[in-house]
Amino acid sequence: MQKIKLLITLSLILLSFLPVSAIEDTLIKKDSMLTLADCVNIAINNSPNIKKYEYNLEVAKSNVGIAKSAYFPTLGGGVGIYQDYNSNKHYDGDGSSNRDLPSAQVYLNQLIWNFGKTSALINMQKFYELAAEYEFMDSICNTIYDVKTKYYNALKAQAIRDIYYNNLLICEKNYWRAKNFYESGKKPKIDLVNAEMFLTEAKMKLTDAQTNYDVAMADLGNSLYVAFAPDFKIKKIKTFNFHDIYTPKELYDRSAYTKENQLSETLQDKNIKNIAYRTKIEKNMISEILTSELLELPFSMDESFKLAYKNSPDLWVLDATLDAMKQSVLYIKREYYPDIIGSVGYGYNNTRTLSNNNFNMSVNMSTAVNIKQRKHEIDRANAEVNLASNDIDLFKQDLYFEVKKCFLNVSKGELQVINAQEKVEEALENYELADKRYNNLENDYIALQQARNNYTEAKILYASTLYDYNIALANLEIAMHYHLDDLHHLAQHALKYHYKDIFNKLESALHCEYIDKEEQKHNDNKSNSN
Repeated sequence: MQKIKLLITLSLILLSFLPVSAIEDTLIKKDSMLTLADCVNIAINNSPNIKKYEYNLEVAKSNVGIAKSAYFPTLGGGVGIYQDYNSNKHYDGDGSSNRDLPSAQVYLNQLIWNFGKTSALINMQKFYELAAEYEFMDSICNTIYDVKTKYYNALKAQAIRDIYYNNLLICEKNYWRAKNFYESGKKPKIDLVNAEMFLTEAKMKLTDAQTNYDVAMADLGNSLYVAFAPDFKIKKIKTFNFHDIYTPKELYDRSAYTKENQLSETLQDKNIKNIAYRTKIEKNMISEILTSELLELPFSMDESFKLAYKNSPDLWVLDATLDAMKQSVLYIKREYYPDIIGSVGYGYNNTRTLSNNNFNMSVNMSTAVNIKQRKHEIDRANAEVNLASNDIDLFKQDLYFEVKKCFLNVSKGELQVINAQEKVEEALENYELADKRYNNLENDYIALQQARNNYTEAKILYASTLYDYNIALANLEIAMHYHLDDLHHLAQHALKYHYKDIFNKLESALHCEYIDKEEQKHNDNKSNSN
C-alpha cells in the first residue's frame, strides 16, 4: 500500500507538468498492443468527465471553507477627507473659511455566537462535499465501464472479421473446386455460377466486417479520449479469448485450386488483399478456438444485493444529500436566533485646532425575522428532506431489480456460451461431412453452401454470446460497483486526478483490502529472509 501511495504522489508531481498529449504519446504508439488495463489507464488520465467531477469537488471544498469563514474576524478600514466651508464677516479677506479635515479608521468585527447557525451551515456543506467525493469516485467507475463495453465490442468486431476472412478462404477453395469439376465435366455450370456468387458475397461480408471493426476501434479510441493518436491494437482477455484459427482440414490442401504461398486471384482486390494481410489464419485444433473462460462469481444473488447497497456511490450521494437537507432544516430554524457580534476599532479625526484619537469596543446582538417567510422556508426544507428520503427508497428498489436482472443475465450468458461452443463443434463436423460428400460427388453445391453458412453463423453466434456474456459481467459490476477483475487498481486509480483520501475510500469500497494483505505478506517474507 505504501508503494502505491508513493507512486500516486510522485505521479501527481510529474504529471502536473505534462500535457495530455504527452501522456498519450508515451502510451500509444503506431500499432502498439494495448491491454484492457492500458486502455482504462489512458481513459482515466484523459477523461474530461472525471476532470469535471474533480472540479466539482474543488467547488464543494471551497464552499466548506466559505461556510467556516463566518468564524473568522472581519477586518475593515477607511480614510476620508472632510471639507469644511464657513462664511463669517470676522474672517479675513472675503469673509470665508475653507479647510480639508482628514480622518481614518480601522475596525475588526468578530462573530461571538449565533446559536449554531454557522455550525449547521458548515455541516450542510460538508455533506455536499462528501456527495461530490462520491460522484468523483462514481465517475471513475463509469469511465472503466465505458471502456470495457467499447473494448468488448472491438473484440467482437475483430472476431467476426476473422470469421469472415476464414469464410472467404473456404468460398475461394469451393470456387476453384467447382471450376475444376465443371471443366472436367463432373458437375454442371450452375455449381460454378453459385460458387462465383458466394465468393463475391464473401468478399462483401469481409469488407463490411473490416469496416465494422474499424468503427469499433474508433469508438474505443473515443472512450480513451485520444484524438489524433495513431492506430493501435488490443489484446484478448480470458473471458473473450476467441481465435478463429481453425479451418476445415481440407482448406489446407490447396494444390487443387491455387499455388502454395501465393495470394490467389480472388484475393487480388485491393480492399480484400489489405484485410487478408492483416488477418492471420493458422491451422490448429478446435479446442484452441474455444479458449475463453467463464468466471465463477464470488457471491450469491442474495449476497449481491447487500454488496450493491454497501458499495453504490449513487446511494452514498443520496444519503449525503439527505444529511445535508437535514442540516439545512436545522440552519433555517436557527435563523430565528440573533447574532452576537463583537467589534473593536480605532478612529482618527483632525479638526482645525485639535486631533481626535478614539478607541472603541462593543458587543451587539441583533436579529431580523419575517415569521411568515421563515415558516414557509422551514416547510419547504422539510419537504426537500422528504424528497431526498423518497429518492433513496426509489433508488434502492431500482438497484435491487437492476442487480437481479444483471445477475440473471450473467447466468444466462454462461449457458449460452456453453451451448454456442457445442453448436460450433456440431456445425464444423457437419460442414466437413458435406464437404467430403461434395468432393466425392455425392451431394449438390447448395447442400455444401448451407453447411458452410451454418458453420460460419455458428462461429459468429459464439463470438456474439461471448460479447453478451462479458457485457452482462460489466453490467453486473457497474450495478454492484464490485470490480471482479480489480481493474481500477491495475489502472492506478486515476494517477493524475486522484486524491489520497478518496483513493483509500475507493479501494476499501471495491474490496481491494486483500491487495494490502498480499503486499504486507510479501514485505513480511522479505523481512524474514533478510
